[in-house]
Amino acid sequence: MAMFWEHGFCNLSTRKLEQETGITRFTLQTTYGGKMALYLNTLDAYLDQFETSGLLQGVDDSLHGIAAFFERRANASVLPESSKHGCLVLNAVIEFASIDKDVNLRVTRYLTLLRRNFRSGLANSLGDQGAAERKNIDEKTEILLAAALGLNVVIRAASDSNAGQAMAVSIAHMVRDWS
Repeated sequence: MAMFWEHGFCNLSTRKLEQETGITRFTLQTTYGGKMALYLNTLDAYLDQFETSGLLQGVDDSLHGIAAFFERRANASVLPESSKHGCLVLNAVIEFASIDKDVNLRVTRYLTLLRRNFRSGLANSLGDQGAAERKNIDEKTEILLAAALGLNVVIRAASDSNAGQAMAVSIAHMVRDWS
């Protein structure tokens, strides 16, 4: 996972994969079904880990939980070293530019997961009664999704989780001001 995270799919040669992991080209093909199958399995494992790791902890509870999500995302002391390479799924979006249906399925899962958690946190905090409130929550959900993606781009561009701290703090303040 760390190798795909750092190098991406295209820039990680099978030779480099073999040197770093010991997975021979023959094993890569016969056991994993090739480099692309291994990559898709890696994306699945990343999404499973993202969903259960606690990074989303509190997001669906309150505005404070959403704000804390952004603050944690730009805190290198909380995240693994590999997170300095941004989000593995967002990196896949950038690399594949929506041309691979199997990658797109993983991207859709990621975006759905974020939307669901952001929307739930907003609904818990802001109420979800009428059409106007739902529209307000839907709009804020999309703002948060764009903020999460943008934060990951900033972090990836700098290869430093701390690079997004000012942005994360600004997003967290905005979210807390919504109360």
